[in-house]
Amino acid sequence: LVSAANLSHNLGLVLEIVAALAAFLLAALLTLSSVGKRVRELATLKAIGWTQRLVVERAVREAAAQGVLGAVLGAVVGGLVAVLAGAFGPTLTADSTNGSASNLLGAAAVRTAHETLKLKAPLSVAVVLLGLVLALAGGLLAGAAGGLRAARLRPAEAMRRVE
Repeated sequence: LVSAANLSHNLGLVLEIVAALAAFLLAALLTLSSVGKRVRELATLKAIGWTQRLVVERAVREAAAQGVLGAVLGAVVGGLVAVLAGAFGPTLTADSTNGSASNLLGAAAVRTAHETLKLKAPLSVAVVLLGLVLALAGGLLAGAAGGLRAARLRPAEAMRRVE
């Protein structure tokens, strides 16, 4: 029973890491795509006098705002899922019987143990904070990368791009 609980915990940990990396990469790709579709808008800002730094700063601020919003929403939904998993999660049971068939008086001495373990999704402040930090970092990195890419284009060249 203990090994089944450990297996469940380890599998959950691996799945959490894979899901966090997938979410991080997906958020970065979506942010890069969003900035890429707005190249003409950012080029217009450069054409009216914005510096490359201001253009990148704007893209990073927007991505950071989206990252914070996504992080908070993800933390709330993840917390609800963890609570529901704890409430409706499966229960493991194990029975063990040991002893001899007879004792000194001829009566059977059998000892039976019954153990029940409820599986749950652990939720800690550290995990929630890590999720918030990763979401914010993903937004900042993707916003900076997309903003730099768009800000490096000359305004005339960016206006000719069709996306």
